[in-house]
Amino acid sequence: MSKGMFIIITVLSAIWGISVVCADPSANLTIILGASEAAFPARIEAARMLGKTLSKEEITALYGFLDRKAGEDPAQPGELCAIKNDVVNSLKMQQVMPPDLAGHLIAMYGDRSHEESWRDYCVQHLGDIYTTVGDASIREKVLRVLWSAVDERQGSIPGTGLIALFNLCGQGPVDRTRVAAKALSMVRSPAYGEPAKITALQICADLGEQSVLPDARKLAVNGSVPVRISAMASLGALGDKSDEDLMRTTVTSTDIRLKTAAQVAIKKINAKIIHP
Repeated sequence: MSKGMFIIITVLSAIWGISVVCADPSANLTIILGASEAAFPARIEAARMLGKTLSKEEITALYGFLDRKAGEDPAQPGELCAIKNDVVNSLKMQQVMPPDLAGHLIAMYGDRSHEESWRDYCVQHLGDIYTTVGDASIREKVLRVLWSAVDERQGSIPGTGLIALFNLCGQGPVDRTRVAAKALSMVRSPAYGEPAKITALQICADLGEQSVLPDARKLAVNGSVPVRISAMASLGALGDKSDEDLMRTTVTSTDIRLKTAAQVAIKKINAKIIHP
């Protein structure tokens, strides 16, 4: 593609949001970095079209982009996170994953001047690449980040860290018992916010943590709507016939979300009775 044609297309993209897809990784890199003033749809599509054979220089430029914070890029914060997320996905899909990708994700997670949503993405990606990291010392650092994430308490990051650890249960040093115990403590601790408790209830259910049942029974009737839904799902997975009466009071709820959650939980309990 000639330089003149590239300029014309990127100007149209900036005005109308027209898709710009180039076979040339360097052209896509220019779009991603925002130098062409391309619109968000073009930038995110370019991030998905980087190919699997990026050069060292291109990867270095992308690392600089990933470290951008809100206000350092023309995109809105949510759009910036979305573009960066797809850039990391492309880096993970390289023929050889960059060996320093984990290190950059660890550093950005640790930098609290980044948006919470981006730090959350970093935790997600670290959990995803853990088994592909060849250096044992880096894998140990990744695990430390995941356990640090579940200790943050507020926001979405603790739940994201817990999901990552749950997905790694049985792989390497990640012990199911420890993860289940952490999930239970997150449900019980008043220090954790609702997003963390909602996730922790489900992880307890997935790991068969029966000790969460008394807590789930309380939260199924006393929590916010999202917490009650998660608690009822846990009761459906772990509870018994005695929990059916508790949920039948919710089946008559005018809130369709609660009503549906109760109905599903009752069906799961009855299914266990029929097919234990």
